[in-house]
Amino acid sequence: MFSLQHHFEQQLNRHSHGVKRWVIALSGGLDSVVLLDLAARIIPAKHLSVIHVNHQLQSQAGGWSSFCQQLADQYQIEFKSIRVTVDAGASVERAARNARYQAFEQYLQSGDCLLLAQHRNDQAETLLYRLLRGAGLKGLAAMPRTREIGMAFLQRPLLSVSRDQLQSWAEKAQLNWIEDPSNADLSYDRNYLRHQVMPLLRARWPGFEQRWSDTADYLRDADQLLTELAQIDLQTVADERNSLSCAGLNVLSIKRRDNLLRVWLAEQGLPAGAKVLMSIGQMIEAVDDSSPELKLSSVKLRRYRGRLYLTAEQNGIDWQGRLLPEEGLHLPQGSLLVVKKLNGLRSLAGVTLRNRCDGDRCTPVGRGGSTSLKKLFQENAVPPWQRKSWPVCILGDEIVAVPGICVCEGWQVEKDVAGFHLKWVPAALSVGSDSGTL
Repeated sequence: MFSLQHHFEQQLNRHSHGVKRWVIALSGGLDSVVLLDLAARIIPAKHLSVIHVNHQLQSQAGGWSSFCQQLADQYQIEFKSIRVTVDAGASVERAARNARYQAFEQYLQSGDCLLLAQHRNDQAETLLYRLLRGAGLKGLAAMPRTREIGMAFLQRPLLSVSRDQLQSWAEKAQLNWIEDPSNADLSYDRNYLRHQVMPLLRARWPGFEQRWSDTADYLRDADQLLTELAQIDLQTVADERNSLSCAGLNVLSIKRRDNLLRVWLAEQGLPAGAKVLMSIGQMIEAVDDSSPELKLSSVKLRRYRGRLYLTAEQNGIDWQGRLLPEEGLHLPQGSLLVVKKLNGLRSLAGVTLRNRCDGDRCTPVGRGGSTSLKKLFQENAVPPWQRKSWPVCILGDEIVAVPGICVCEGWQVEKDVAGFHLKWVPAALSVGSDSGTL
């Protein structure tokens, strides 16, 4: 016989490693009230916390916050209410969800696990809603049972449980909850599906929610496998600057290439629809001496010397007068790495950094004559937009090394003696996470 409490405890145990605090997302509705009751029966109150997000969209919102405060007090659990401002544009539902998850992320700490009350019916509804909107594989996988959120992670321990089972528990436990009148407003797409479409499906195909929930799990597994394949392919075409080799991409089939690009862009929080992938495909197949660009959200995708780069407008780095420590430097714009091994720069004593200047020249070891830094950058395929922030090492007024490119004549160690090897690695672009993630 199914035991909701036993099932709930099993789900928590599967993801309990390293958890210091369990945070209950409490709206005051049936689902989250049952979630709170189950958690309070299993987890000591000192390891629990309740968070309520007040969207300020209803006149009763203040009363709902007070109700949640009273519930937390009854269980003697720490309570936090956060008021958010919802940007009510084309989709109030989406804006409210984004505001809610932002509040969660700001509140959560390392070692926290956020518990959410979505159930099997919600999962089936999400799958249908996304199918109607033309979602891809990742979208049709619906809501994950667990994922990272900020410094913490979230879990949905009731995702295999029906709403009827939650209501049965609430009635037997004599729990009280509130009903949000907006849940009956059929102008909202999700409400229309919940009240008009899902009952028809349930009458014709009883138990379909369980089968759809299983389907979502299968799709999530498939998406995970494709993501793992993309990571394997990325190792063959990506470099330490997170740029991609066009030649390497052309070796892959179009479907496999698009899969790689979709994952690569998603990691930067960028769109990867069919039109975007088609445009990138054209960039990849462009003639070698062309430098096409593609605008993606707030960044640009650029091709240079047969490689693809994602770039954003960043503040330049003022290197003037910075010392070069043996442990290197780590800045938001990149890392200046220092490694001691055979050959290299003989000493860092007195070495400082500055930005490149027009007309800079130096004599790289083994070059047999001086050359301009501009030419060295070209020879080493440093993209033009990275050059202005590339550090130059000097002692007095003389250039002694250009990190990642050369050590200058007269400043190298003797042969087979350990010296300092320098490398400048511009930071990989990170635009941000997908605000639509559930």
